[in-house]
Amino acid sequence: MKKTVVVIGAGLAGSLVCNESVKEANVVLLELGDKDKVSYPRINFIKKKLAEVKTFCFGGGGTTNLWHNGLIPINTKDVSSEYFSELLDEVKPYADKAASRLFFPNQSYTSEYENVVSDMSRESEKLGVFKEGIDCLLYPKKFQRLEVDAAVDSYYSVENIEFESEGKSIAAVTFRSGYEQHRINADAVIISAGTFGTPRLIGKVLSVLGVSSKDVGRGLIDHPLGFVGKVKIKKHLARTMHKFAMHDKGDYEYCTAARYKSQCGRYTCFAFFRPALTMTNRLSIYKYKSLLGASSGFERIKNAFSFKIFHPDIIAEIFSHLFGVTIRSRIFNVLFYFEQKRGSGQVSYDGEVLNIDWSITEEEMKVYNDMLEQVSVSMMSVSDEVNIQLPITEQWLWSGAHHSGTISLGGTADELLDKDLKLRACDNVYVCDGSVIQENSYANTGLTIGQLALRLAERVSRP
Repeated sequence: MKKTVVVIGAGLAGSLVCNESVKEANVVLLELGDKDKVSYPRINFIKKKLAEVKTFCFGGGGTTNLWHNGLIPINTKDVSSEYFSELLDEVKPYADKAASRLFFPNQSYTSEYENVVSDMSRESEKLGVFKEGIDCLLYPKKFQRLEVDAAVDSYYSVENIEFESEGKSIAAVTFRSGYEQHRINADAVIISAGTFGTPRLIGKVLSVLGVSSKDVGRGLIDHPLGFVGKVKIKKHLARTMHKFAMHDKGDYEYCTAARYKSQCGRYTCFAFFRPALTMTNRLSIYKYKSLLGASSGFERIKNAFSFKIFHPDIIAEIFSHLFGVTIRSRIFNVLFYFEQKRGSGQVSYDGEVLNIDWSITEEEMKVYNDMLEQVSVSMMSVSDEVNIQLPITEQWLWSGAHHSGTISLGGTADELLDKDLKLRACDNVYVCDGSVIQENSYANTGLTIGQLALRLAERVSRP
């Protein structure tokens, strides 16, 4: 007899879980947003705003409505948690399948990725300054928001999700959709409501089980990112550096970045070098560049109506990203993705208002500035001019939209989830989305979330 699997959340993880699980199970999807349009929550940013643009949303496809679909694995040698590193090793066999589901056109993402990294590693040796090596993001040229298979029993615009328990299991999920109240008996419940939505639902599950939920929602991390300066590469090395910008491979593109390790060895960060036309550092221009690049559709058109669009560096970005034309300049922006560790950041709710307590600690700012000192010194040997902003402050950094870490996972009873992504306090509730990512170094989390989703669907949906 087929299991009944209830999946909550139609984002990247939830969509993939549904589409894989429905092959062997009866799958019911519950989504807070509408099927064919997105909406955004009311947010109270307690300390620091995530970004000038929307970084997540509700609706069919979830945040895949907003993403740029860069595929890159989390490097296990950058992960300090042995338990989480082991989990990443276990999901490696799902990389090709996950990349395919996320629109990568080649049958073997892994081999393409390894070949690109190998080729660009040889190129980086010509520069001789990236001591920690390089890494690459692969971008399918054709991608779209994820959609759920028609065989899934899907409910959208869902309200008032509640859980009924029986012993250490969730026996049923109740909710309202439209004007009707529903009750679904569940053999398994998979919560994929995202880094900000999942803690609220896990809190409800623990409450009906009579278990404390005080640690739910703690540990919020992201990638603080920012344009941190310019370098003017020596003339004979400019062609090599241009290979680090977006490179066309036919049905996909890739870009390359340099890895940097902190002196303490705990943090691994990523520096992109993108063609520019001036050597000046203006935070307002950098923020506008991010705003223009991260927006899409009508929002991008609206943002284009600014005098800042005529700045030479913005023109270079437009030609590079909108028209696929790389400006042949010796000057490059330095765009840094910094790593965070799980700490005091957290999410909570006051009624329907989402509270986001995200900030960058003094320790992290010191690490980031020490790392930028490394960049400044190392790039001097290959540059005619280096203009790195030192020191940077919090205002130079904003969200990389890789929200993670709000549900703890580890090998002890104190952690909420085990390696199967199962809630320790419950026999049939699982979590799969960005909230389970405990460390992400500098990597986009999409591919890893896809791998986790496919593995979980395979295990939970079996009769």
